[in-house]
Amino acid sequence: MNNMSILNCVLIFIIIFLILILMSFYKKANYISIVIDQILNGNLNQRIRIQTHVKTLSKLIININRLIDELQKVQKKSNTSEESRKRMISNISHDLRTPLTSILGYIELLLNDTTLTLAEKERYIKIACSKGNYLYNLMEEFFQISKMDSNDFKLDVKEINICEIVRQNVLLFFNEFKKINIAPELNLEKDDVYAVADEKSLNRILANLINNALKYGSHATKIGIDLSCDNDNIFISVWDNGPGIPKEDLPYVFDRLYTVEKSRKLNLKSSGLGLTIVKKLVESLGGNIFVSSTPFERTEFKFTLKQNLRKL
Repeated sequence: MNNMSILNCVLIFIIIFLILILMSFYKKANYISIVIDQILNGNLNQRIRIQTHVKTLSKLIININRLIDELQKVQKKSNTSEESRKRMISNISHDLRTPLTSILGYIELLLNDTTLTLAEKERYIKIACSKGNYLYNLMEEFFQISKMDSNDFKLDVKEINICEIVRQNVLLFFNEFKKINIAPELNLEKDDVYAVADEKSLNRILANLINNALKYGSHATKIGIDLSCDNDNIFISVWDNGPGIPKEDLPYVFDRLYTVEKSRKLNLKSSGLGLTIVKKLVESLGGNIFVSSTPFERTEFKFTLKQNLRKL
């Protein structure tokens, strides 16, 4: 009888223990269900916070929270992309409308104002022509980005003299350097360096980077280009000692949407697509591009070309 009483007591204890475990599990499962419902309703700030010694349940909670973290990142990126898309459409409309309005204004003035002198007419024609060229270049950049995004462009790969390409591009900006009274510093290899690459793309990369240094390196006293190489890579840097780029902005300088907005704030005549094009072209040649900036010391855009090299 005593044995039966003890056995009954043990069974009752086990049943009560199991009931408590099930109740605890039910509460936790119900809590998890409530949190997931809130997440599905759009509250991605929610997380499952339960202390448990059950390894399987603990692992499940950790994985669910990780999944929520990823969902939150995706949503944030999606929201940012949508805002950026709307902003870019607005900016493109502004960039196209402003020069067009100016061109039409000068043409109307030339047609209707009979008191204009020959010198005034020539000046207005030159201004309209300048605005037209800016508009053409702007459309070319939009067109170039569109072709790159759709992979609708071909590379004419051949062996080219990289040192000579650098020298030619510096000469193209001779007048711009002269205007700001800066002699560009060229630090090239002693011997010419040759690589298999697309000449047109390299010209575009260097022209955009030099132009970027001239525009945004305001108050700089030095602008330079360094070229070095090892057995496998060419390293080309375009740098200046101007005000530089804020640390928090560095991760975004190649983002077309970001740069469009920043260039507008700086009130500079630019589409803001130059660095985006540079990055895409460098990557199409199998290289990488990096940016670093220490204000008034050195702001550097350095890109690599992963090609087989030889010195001649």
